[in-house]
Amino acid sequence: MANAQRVLHFTATSGYDHGTRDASFALFTSIATELGIEVVNDPIGTVPSDASVLGEFDAIIFSNTSGNNFLNVTQRANFEQWMNAGGHVFGIHATSDTYRHSTANGNNTGAWDRYAELIGASVEENPNHVVGTPPHAMTPIGQHPSTANLPDPWLKNEAYYYWEGGYYDPANMVVLEVEETVGPNGQVNSYDVARPMSWYRELGNGSRVFYTALGHAVSDYTDDALFRQHVKDALAWMLDGSTAFVPHKRTIRPTVVNEGNWLVITSQRPGTIRILAPMGRLLHHAHSNGSHRVDVHRWAHGLYHIYFGDQAMELITVH
Repeated sequence: MANAQRVLHFTATSGYDHGTRDASFALFTSIATELGIEVVNDPIGTVPSDASVLGEFDAIIFSNTSGNNFLNVTQRANFEQWMNAGGHVFGIHATSDTYRHSTANGNNTGAWDRYAELIGASVEENPNHVVGTPPHAMTPIGQHPSTANLPDPWLKNEAYYYWEGGYYDPANMVVLEVEETVGPNGQVNSYDVARPMSWYRELGNGSRVFYTALGHAVSDYTDDALFRQHVKDALAWMLDGSTAFVPHKRTIRPTVVNEGNWLVITSQRPGTIRILAPMGRLLHHAHSNGSHRVDVHRWAHGLYHIYFGDQAMELITVH
């Protein structure tokens, strides 16, 4: 394996510890054998301390890292240098609860915004996710290697994360989203709308980033064949990068009708609708089967951007 690509499996944490590091390393060790790559374990942050050693790795898997003070200034600078040189990053679950963005709600935010912007999100803090790990249906979005071997829908028990009060970059290329969920208060809240669970990012320097909010429980790594397939296919794509994302084919442009208290969005095909608030925050995210109504009577006056799938659809004024 002298010429094999090298991947660092990184599980350091200064926040909530999911206790998945050993199971995760075992999973990726078996995947590495199948992909013909080498995976090296680093549970405490040794490798980022030396820029030359870090430079020997093609990718880093941040597997349920959390918190905002387990990498010092030098280690963070080495990581940024490595990313600038074309390194790839794979984030799992609490990766988005690591170095949370300064615009996200809650405590311990703003220590290293570039990290959150790289991953593409910081999970909402209160509440973080649904209660427990209930089963919900997820739907692949478009065609991507990471979802090519998944069922549609994929019914999975998971601690489904919330993004509304956190930080979320609408430029993320979503490949998997969960249906509307039920909140910790037993009700469907605004943050429970259908929302992204896996996405990727391709940077101008050749770096690729893949993130999945799945992977809360040890059983995901030991007993969930579909989770294993998803992360294996995502890792293979990230290291290869030759298979392009194919969004849903566009037909006739969807229409938006402003009825005062409601926006009515109609299309000839199913798709994901995203509405961004005037300052760029993701305000509404849902899957539409053709006709979708959005209650806007409590929204502040201003211009809102509407996206249908990967298509910037139009700019509308509310109130």
